[in-house]
Amino acid sequence: MNETLRPLLDRVQRPALGLGVIALLVSAIGFYVNATQFMRSYLVAFWFWLAVTLGCLAILMIQFFVKGKWGFLVRRTLEAGTRTLPLMAALFLPILLTLPRLYIWARPEQLASLDLPPFKREYLATPFWVIRAVIYFGIWLLWIYLLNKWSAQEDEGGGPHLLARMRALSGPGLVLFAFTITYAAIDWIMSLEPGFFSTIRSDFHGDFGAGWALAGRDRVEAAFRIPALSRDHRAPAVQ
Repeated sequence: MNETLRPLLDRVQRPALGLGVIALLVSAIGFYVNATQFMRSYLVAFWFWLAVTLGCLAILMIQFFVKGKWGFLVRRTLEAGTRTLPLMAALFLPILLTLPRLYIWARPEQLASLDLPPFKREYLATPFWVIRAVIYFGIWLLWIYLLNKWSAQEDEGGGPHLLARMRALSGPGLVLFAFTITYAAIDWIMSLEPGFFSTIRSDFHGDFGAGWALAGRDRVEAAFRIPALSRDHRAPAVQ
């Protein structure tokens, strides 16, 4: 950790923890008063913060794939952003545990009364929905783990072959990202209305926008610190 930031983090850590406890208590009260509305709000907040995490992953893969020097300055911010995905996976559990409150199709007695095509009934079956969610998180977590692992090895002098490995992983990763984020948006957001249909639904703009917002903030801050960068922290030559 940057030693100049440690005192600042030490000062805000305890107040932040206190605010977190207060927010948790308020959330518990909200769930008790109106559980259904609380979970709808929870889903919106979850999707917002997931977009930040996945936006960082998408931009990181683009930077590796095109071998752009433009991403070197914010790579550590993007990598740190991707590493929040295990937390987001844990925060997805309340959604899994309260599916009937969020989705009409998760209530067997109401699903039977809905006028849906047979394929959509199968698609919205709760076990299949859960399996797809596990697949989405599994793919995202695997890509994040490998990219962060190889990036750390590169920092330790692992050699240029690691950059080639990260680039080779990022190409297919961007394709998988396109499919998984699209279907996650359909499963988690669009299926709130069981009769949904769309040919253009995707949340690329939201994910990229969230990732760029985080990276952009870091670039602005770093712009005022750039003279302090040592020779060892300059961008490596692109092969």
